[in-house]
Amino acid sequence: MHLRTATPDDVPSLYDLWDRAFDAPLMVPVYETDDGRLDRTHVAVDPLHGGVVGSVYWTPREVGGPDCDTLRAGGVANVATAPEARGRGLVRTLLSRAVEQMGRDGTDVALLFTGTPDVYRSSGFETFDVPLRRGAPRTLRDAATRAVDGLAAESSRPHAPGDAPSEPGAPPSGAADDAPLTVRTDRLPGVPWPAWSVALGWEQLARLHGAFDVASGGPRPLATRRAAEHWERRIPLWYSGAEVFTARAASGEVVGYLVLEPGRDPLKVRELGVDPAAERAGEVVDALARTTLQRARHHDSPVVEVRLPAHPLTERFAAAVLDAPTPGTDTTGMLRPVRTGADVVAGLREATAAGVGFHWPGDYL
Repeated sequence: MHLRTATPDDVPSLYDLWDRAFDAPLMVPVYETDDGRLDRTHVAVDPLHGGVVGSVYWTPREVGGPDCDTLRAGGVANVATAPEARGRGLVRTLLSRAVEQMGRDGTDVALLFTGTPDVYRSSGFETFDVPLRRGAPRTLRDAATRAVDGLAAESSRPHAPGDAPSEPGAPPSGAADDAPLTVRTDRLPGVPWPAWSVALGWEQLARLHGAFDVASGGPRPLATRRAAEHWERRIPLWYSGAEVFTARAASGEVVGYLVLEPGRDPLKVRELGVDPAAERAGEVVDALARTTLQRARHHDSPVVEVRLPAHPLTERFAAAVLDAPTPGTDTTGMLRPVRTGADVVAGLREATAAGVGFHWPGDYL
């Protein structure tokens, strides 16, 4: 068996391997957004037939560290073995070669997502927990009542910066823009993602995401530091099957956004973006919560899943959306140290278990 990095001549058999191994139509388009992909794709080639029978690919990312710092991560993906080549330890060997290359590249930690964690434990990977909540969607009337009750409760306690309360549908006192917010449908599944435009430029969402994706004054642990190339190329692919909504001020300014993955059971909340320091942040969250309930009713979804990082605004959102929520855990993520110590990985795992650390679905590998 020949083990090496991939060449252009390997691409047809590499794609054929993935087509046999996965039911994942986005795998190749997402892979092709990485201009340096072949040099980081480790393959096992059958010496008799010259075809690829095993693969491990990784891509570099900057993610938040456990101490408000930034780490270099190697995101592992596209791990596959042909049926005729299984049982030979190819995945373990290819992973070892990939991790060695990560180390030479200055990578701190390796990260992957899988439904079969036992495959990776012998290669030093450990799962990490991400809390989530599932519950029946509230009625719109019930959600509005809870938001008003929450406003009364908030009025009796000191407010954190940017945590200004607001009554659903009514502007807060002294707001710079006192017109009601509107929620706009920016895309629905089944329609090719249009080019980013003036009406919805990626920069508008990036500003809100960047403001929300912080913890203790630094980057949120494990969250990808999104660059322009992520917004321009990968985000539209990962959310091509999603619904995207924006909350807008009367001026048309985007002041919040919501990404939902439609489904009857469950409807998944994939991303929420809002600036916590904005005067109307609470009102924005209430408006996007009502949109979630409307879409749950449209899809006849008996369950809504909220998987968002811990924050007062996400608590507000979840309380408005979920009736008698049940806590759960997403355990599909795995980490291992590369150049950093095991204590750093332990810190990341503790942060995600507490809901502070987070990895957004739009940044999957």
